[in-house]
Amino acid sequence: MKNNKTNTFRLATTALVTLAVVVSSCGSTSNSAAEIAGTKISRDELELTITELSDAGQTPVVDGEVAGDTARSILTALLQGAAAREILKKYGQEITEADREEIALSVSQNTDTTAFTEHLKNLIIELNAGGLALKRVVAPDAKTAAKMYDEAPASLGVMCVRHLVVEQEAKAKEALAKISAGADFAEVAGEYSIEPNAKESGGALSGANNACMLLSEYQSSFDPGFTAGALLAKSGVATGPVKSSFGYHIILIRPFVEVAADISALLETNAGELLFNGYLATTKIKIDSAYGVWNSARGAIIAN
Repeated sequence: MKNNKTNTFRLATTALVTLAVVVSSCGSTSNSAAEIAGTKISRDELELTITELSDAGQTPVVDGEVAGDTARSILTALLQGAAAREILKKYGQEITEADREEIALSVSQNTDTTAFTEHLKNLIIELNAGGLALKRVVAPDAKTAAKMYDEAPASLGVMCVRHLVVEQEAKAKEALAKISAGADFAEVAGEYSIEPNAKESGGALSGANNACMLLSEYQSSFDPGFTAGALLAKSGVATGPVKSSFGYHIILIRPFVEVAADISALLETNAGELLFNGYLATTKIKIDSAYGVWNSARGAIIAN
């Protein structure tokens, strides 16, 4: 269920180059600002980055503070940099000197870095070079992809969903009971769903010429309650009711065998980016409460 806004997704490895918003930080007793799969980002590293961006005129300071949204954006970028390194390692790739040189040249041509420290320049280059390296990641073979999808469908960075939506929770439970008893999901969606064209679509949410859609599109353009419910759903098992601003949903992640060709086609376009997004959505991420919480439905840190 889409919200009325455009897809503004970009790899966060580009975030620091153009960052020009304002931020604020809160007190905490922990020295770890965030942790992903055992990799910690220290508060010292975060605060140094914020300070250097501020000194370079990228993050204005008001009364000694920077706005919370910007701190969260910077910490998200650092987290995503760590995630990119994990994906590169898992799929046998690494950031090369050629990647760094290409980014360094681009930054020098498009950004005035005279006020940047060497640390800040190197951080920007490394984060953006990670995005270049991700483009060399080769999609997993069909057997591996099927295993990943069965364990955590969103780990492939795509979503292959059918759903139905009704106004009352009781009606959603009634529809779920029929599906659980063996009724065809598409037929039940056609019977119950208030969504236009549900009879024709069987509740399928699809992209152009593909039965699946990018996870990033769900994160940027869909109702967050619906996306959160879809991320928790298991392949082939109807889940719900899931509440969103549109009503109550029953969600079905389509079985891999039904959408294997569609998933393969999407992975061929940019496997590294999709696997990167999937990794962030399905990996345990801890955030110091001083900065907020990780929201997989948004792919970012949000305020508490």
